[in-house]
Amino acid sequence: MTASERVVVVGAGISGLAIASELAPDHEVIVLEAGGVAADTTSRASGMISLALEPFPEAWIRFALERLRDLDGQGTFSFTERETVRLVPGTDSHGWTDRAPDGGTYFTQAELLERYDAFDDLSAYAGGIVYDGTGFLNVADYAATLKWLAEREGAGIYRDHAVTGLRVEDGVVVGVETEYGPLDADHVVYATGWRAREQLAPYVELPVRPLRWNAVVLEPDASLADAPLGSEPTMRVYWRPTPRGDVLIGGNEHLLEAPEETPMGVQESFRELVCEEVAPLLTGLEDGRIRREDCCPTADTASPDGLPIVDAPEAAPDGLTVVTGLHGRGVMLSPITGRAVRSLVTGEDAPFPLEGLRLERFDDRSADFEYRSHWE
Repeated sequence: MTASERVVVVGAGISGLAIASELAPDHEVIVLEAGGVAADTTSRASGMISLALEPFPEAWIRFALERLRDLDGQGTFSFTERETVRLVPGTDSHGWTDRAPDGGTYFTQAELLERYDAFDDLSAYAGGIVYDGTGFLNVADYAATLKWLAEREGAGIYRDHAVTGLRVEDGVVVGVETEYGPLDADHVVYATGWRAREQLAPYVELPVRPLRWNAVVLEPDASLADAPLGSEPTMRVYWRPTPRGDVLIGGNEHLLEAPEETPMGVQESFRELVCEEVAPLLTGLEDGRIRREDCCPTADTASPDGLPIVDAPEAAPDGLTVVTGLHGRGVMLSPITGRAVRSLVTGEDAPFPLEGLRLERFDDRSADFEYRSHWE
């Protein structure tokens, strides 16, 4: 690797920006985005950082948290660390605690009500498991800060600049074709979500499918800015407070066959679930006013096992790296994505294992798979 090597990153979502910030200090980095920077799925991300509850290697969790803490205070970015409560239903409570992620501390219903003013009606729950190493961030501020860090090191980040193809000679990547003509590159990184399957079909088969989720923001009677983050396993929803005291409630992940042809908008069944079943759990939220509804504009990206693919596949041309299948966890895994791509491009050792990111873990690489829920 030399400092003059050029890396073209296709896609300026949170993954593309994290990759650019990692590589820009010693590479010529160009990020090309067909639409707006951080304007697609990234723009609708919840910003909930639930690393301690996810099925990730401990080294991933540790690195991502350290990176977010180090970034806190740079640019416009801030990372608010806050406990997360995984509620435990009163029926078969041992079954739910047995299936919960390790590392939390169990509190009874009475202890939760004494510990947190934010809880209201917990009559259906035996208690909850409290985790630290979690928190939330403003995704727009995070994306803007990664962009600023990359550009400060000389990266060029261009919106409305579609890449139309990969340029390969003798099995080696030599650049990309764009709507404005060819562009040479020593390395090309595709961070284009579910679209990468079709875009790279001539070179490598990627087992990914479009995924959509819903979110609703409710305004309580009084601010819940100090409330803990939470999740409810039977309804498969999560929530986090916002700095102004509202509560974002998300969930209802589901696969899509044709995301760009599917009407956008929160499904009525999810809206009813939030207002009728989730809101009563938190103080002053039962009659809360809906301030915003969201779903990812096109779609997020699912993989068969629920974990991402960040790899320079052996079957692909030399110089091609792929980032996809982030399964709704793109923001919280962005520090891992950025550093993993750096390792693949430079040959440096990563400070965490890369095996769980490899494409080779999938024998079947078709897109004919069922959705693997975060809750399984």
